[in-house]
Amino acid sequence: QLDSSKSISSHLALIHRKPTWTSLGQIICLHNERIIFFIVQADQLQSSYETLTAEREQLEARLTNLTTEKDQLQQSYNSLTTDRDQLNATLNNVTTEKDRLKAIYDTLSRGSDQLKTSYNNIQRDLESLQTNHNNLTKSRDKLQARYSTLQREKDELQTIFQKERFKTSYKTLHEENEQLQTNYSSLVKVKDELQKTVDKVKREMFLEFLFILACKTGWQKFDIGCYFVSTWKKNWTLSRQECIDMGADLVVIDSRDEQAFVKGMLKSGQNAWIGLTDSLTEGTWMWVDGTPVTTTYWQPGQPNSFNGNQDCGEILHRSAGVGEWNDDGCFAEQYWICEN
Repeated sequence: QLDSSKSISSHLALIHRKPTWTSLGQIICLHNERIIFFIVQADQLQSSYETLTAEREQLEARLTNLTTEKDQLQQSYNSLTTDRDQLNATLNNVTTEKDRLKAIYDTLSRGSDQLKTSYNNIQRDLESLQTNHNNLTKSRDKLQARYSTLQREKDELQTIFQKERFKTSYKTLHEENEQLQTNYSSLVKVKDELQKTVDKVKREMFLEFLFILACKTGWQKFDIGCYFVSTWKKNWTLSRQECIDMGADLVVIDSRDEQAFVKGMLKSGQNAWIGLTDSLTEGTWMWVDGTPVTTTYWQPGQPNSFNGNQDCGEILHRSAGVGEWNDDGCFAEQYWICEN
């Protein structure tokens, strides 16, 4: 290639050299040299063109291969991205389901513990009633034995005493007999009443046991009751009617544990109607089931019947303690809590 460059340079020098018209032979020679130069240059250009064409084709082939590889890699990347997103979605679903199942398990565990406690209490009450029943049965049997003994004694006296005395004794024994018969009848009646009471208690315990097992969807279990807190607001009267329509009533709080549980159903700073009112007699607060209020959780300065028109009770959620009560106008719209 270096020799060719030198040859081309020498030919160019000859071409551009100012011709000297010394002889016709020199002119012909110079012309031939120029023709040879152009032929050589054309061959070199053709060779360079072919070389560049081959290199271009190789580059185009390589570009095609690289483009194909790039498309394949892009498809693989897109596929891996899709798989990754699907795996992330699956992981999130599995995590959510795990948390939901754990919450259900914790709720069932607490319900099971409460159920066991309630069942043990019911069992003790049943055993106590059975013991009382047995004691009354023994007392009845003793009286029956005493009655039989007196009856035999009466028969013996009838053969021993004289007729006159017999009449007197007979009258006395007859009165005693009637009294014993009356006592016996009374004991039988008491026994029957106790048996009815035992049967009633058994039925009530069985119903309570069934009631303990489950609450309706959306209700929460506490002790042997089911509780529901609304997600919308109404006045006190309409709130109570909502509870009644669901087979319940506004909650009646009769223990500190129940007060704490009801407070726990509310969000921070939230208020809710409870079954508390002094609408019948101002200043005399009663529960909706007719029982008087004994233990209270009024916040300081309450109830104050502001403007003389606050006759309904509400529970206030506070960050500390078991919550507080406040009197408010029955027309105000609040959330409400039902108890079944």
